[in-house]
Amino acid sequence: MNYFLGRNLLPKLLAVLIALIVWVFVMNEQNPPLEGTFQVALSGRNLSDQMTVMEAPESVKVKVRGLRNAIAGASGKDFRATVDLKGMKTGQYNLPVSVTLPGGYELVEVIPDKVSITIESVRSRRFTVEPRLTGPIVGQMVLGKVEVRPSTTTITGPQSLLDSVAKVLASVELRDQTATFSLNSKLILLGQDGSEVKGLTVEPSQVTVSGTLESGIVSRTVDVKTVLTGNLPDGILLRKVFTEPVKVEVKGTKEVLDKIDSVVTEPVVLTGITKDVTKEVALQLQPGVTVDRKTVLVRITVGQGP
Repeated sequence: MNYFLGRNLLPKLLAVLIALIVWVFVMNEQNPPLEGTFQVALSGRNLSDQMTVMEAPESVKVKVRGLRNAIAGASGKDFRATVDLKGMKTGQYNLPVSVTLPGGYELVEVIPDKVSITIESVRSRRFTVEPRLTGPIVGQMVLGKVEVRPSTTTITGPQSLLDSVAKVLASVELRDQTATFSLNSKLILLGQDGSEVKGLTVEPSQVTVSGTLESGIVSRTVDVKTVLTGNLPDGILLRKVFTEPVKVEVKGTKEVLDKIDSVVTEPVVLTGITKDVTKEVALQLQPGVTVDRKTVLVRITVGQGP
């Protein structure tokens, strides 16, 4: 067996060498090495849980060398670009970019090879949730007691963002709601200028807003005042004027009724009255005010002058 292997060994080795050279030549001709540039997402590693990256480039350009087939089939997702953030505290840093390549690639260049990173501390703060109720209320209903559960929430995130939060709102649309309501609401964070603040973690991020809608119509008892116009004939004196009833119950919204303490009659003309009279007179009502009775009796007592 060894005899046959040993025969013509030199020509055989030469043939293998030539085949290898031909293979390398063909591969270089058909699949030559090329350079390619890829946009690679940039990530941080080894950052403390108590810190967060506020500002950093989203990606860098990575130039690599590899066979044409490998370059043609590659994308930025095949490579990894990172910065080491171990031990970093609040501040701004200029850090080198490390690139990890799969087999078959050679790193040529990273653009940029250093990046500016801003790091902030992570803090938490508890806020009271305020209900924000919007939309028209059905009919003459008014808003009664409102309750938010839970009444507070914890917000976590970068110190600068956390400091910008002015209030936490639970928005609820009251349109078409009935006497009682209980609605889930996602929390909204607002800054000092009223704009929404994002980029923070809210826990819980949703609350339940419940409340009641009550009748907006209230009632009140007020005096009736008689309005007189004209003059009595000569020699006739006005002795007494009073109404029956002297008070009436008026109804309306609290806002309207808070502005009135009496209602008045339509003007009663005194001209031509020479004896006691009783007249049924309509009441003058302000817009938004109603009464169960629209008229009252006005009794006028007169007498002869001296």
